[in-house]
Amino acid sequence: MSTSKKYFISGGEVETLIKALLSPMAFAVGFLMPFLAQTMIALGFMSNGWQVYAVSALLAMTFGLMAQLRGSWIWVK
Repeated sequence: MSTSKKYFISGGEVETLIKALLSPMAFAVGFLMPFLAQTMIALGFMSNGWQVYAVSALLAMTFGLMAQLRGSWIWVK
């Protein structure tokens, strides 16, 4: 009788998932985008609505893509 456990996800899949969750694009979408939107609303640059989130998504994705392609954030290298 075998006592080994069967898992639905392998070690390589876990590594890929962690890399995706900690990628610059995930950081940009998960943290920078809402942070920029709330900052623009709080400082009165834009009113609350879909436009502020579209602008913040554009800015955050730009920074995230630059960090993804460079391998680091602008202020690090």
